[in-house]
Amino acid sequence: MKLQNLLDGVEVSELIGDSNSEIVGIVSDHREVKENYAFLCYQGLNVDGHDFIPGAIKNGAKVIISERPIQSLPAGVTNVITPNGRRAQAICAGNWYRNPTNNLKLIGITGTNGKTSTAHLSYSILRSQGYKVAVLGTVGHSYETQTSPDKKKHKEKIQIPALLTTPDAFKLNAIFRELVDSGVEYVVMETSSQGLAQHRLAGLSFHTAVFTNFTQDHLDYHNTMEEYLDAKLMLFDQLESDGIAILNSDSSVKNQIVERISNQHILTYGIKTKADLTPHAIDISLKELTFTTFITENIKNLLNTSCNHIHTRLQLLGSYNIYNALAAIGVGLRYNCSEQAISDGLASTVVPGRFERVSTANGNNEFAVIVDYAHTPDGLENVLTAARDISDGRLISVFGCGGDRDKSKRAKMGKISTDIADFSVITSDNPRTENPDEIISDIVSNLPHDAAFICISDRRKAIQQAILKAEKNDVVVIAGKGHEDYQEINGQRFPFDDRRVASDILQHIHTDDMNS
Repeated sequence: MKLQNLLDGVEVSELIGDSNSEIVGIVSDHREVKENYAFLCYQGLNVDGHDFIPGAIKNGAKVIISERPIQSLPAGVTNVITPNGRRAQAICAGNWYRNPTNNLKLIGITGTNGKTSTAHLSYSILRSQGYKVAVLGTVGHSYETQTSPDKKKHKEKIQIPALLTTPDAFKLNAIFRELVDSGVEYVVMETSSQGLAQHRLAGLSFHTAVFTNFTQDHLDYHNTMEEYLDAKLMLFDQLESDGIAILNSDSSVKNQIVERISNQHILTYGIKTKADLTPHAIDISLKELTFTTFITENIKNLLNTSCNHIHTRLQLLGSYNIYNALAAIGVGLRYNCSEQAISDGLASTVVPGRFERVSTANGNNEFAVIVDYAHTPDGLENVLTAARDISDGRLISVFGCGGDRDKSKRAKMGKISTDIADFSVITSDNPRTENPDEIISDIVSNLPHDAAFICISDRRKAIQQAILKAEKNDVVVIAGKGHEDYQEINGQRFPFDDRRVASDILQHIHTDDMNS
């Protein structure tokens, strides 16, 4: 690719060298540079990519795209200077992969909690309608590809593991290109605040933007709640002129989003305040969640839908999932899905590690064990409140807090757990480079002396203790890691899956009961 084509849309402060250079590859890791590659670097949070320019040139870089000029530029090497290397990376990545999103309708979902469940519910609805759709997010990236002309019998489901909720720009555009080449037309994707703030999505236009909620998280990165919100709202800056924004009317920041949106195509959903989509006849049990949504004339006129009402039956339990389902219904209506497709899509959705009930192969226990990804104060409060609503016995909570992350939420989560649950087992999450016992100490720092809890830093033993303590009709909630199949300790990821660990413990208990 010609350098001038690679730079199409990039803000260039200065170009020293040949703008007509032919590039055979572009990377941001100097170790991956080969002959006639472009190397793109920027000032990172902890590492300055400019420090690796000599290594990139030694490995054969023909072009260096940087945020400041190269001193003593070698002969034959072109230096492109841009004020924002991260943004340049995203635009260059799109150009390199022939701008695949020009052939996709992007549905972006942002918010503190609920992104993954809303994304998968929306994905399932669009699939039920027969659309060629992919979902990108925290638990991985999935789509179906056609393997033969027989559409009913020969579909292959492709799954790509996800290291980040929002991949880096090169990886993201490579995925987009793969999706377009496989015939995908719609992409439902989670958009994280870090991904937005780091311009990984720069240059993309969203056909639909969904906002779930806004509560404390990631203050280790964003410093303030104002910065965190501003990062979230960047998604709506990239909404197409005729795009639709689907907003939670119960969110305290809804009006701020409305003020930021230049067009008037807004669909709201909610429970507590007036909204376009609201639930009726809600029924929640340990087996399912049901409600009905009536489609008003205002919605029909905005979205050109003939739907009259949607009957929702969810496997995703917990009252907070009503919000996620309403948002997904909005996505379905946006793309003219039928009542049947929306209902079927909602009913068939299972999201790994989201209020996921753990069972054994040989029988059911008299109490329930739930695994959930809740790792924020609001998320933990939601999942414990939901579990309390369906419990006929006691509620037992197991949770910890991640290391090297926002410390201010630790004591808050300790109070939430001991206020809502009858008994709390406070343990290790992903301690990363911190001492697990010190994290636990932060969690319990402000708890009253009569709070019902114990501290067990070994997460496996903590889960075992909680399950052994459970009796008939109790509910045990294991929060914090959800779908994750590892525990991160001192830079290493060790195999650990809350669901598998809990299942093994339950199986052992059941076997002992059978043999006693």
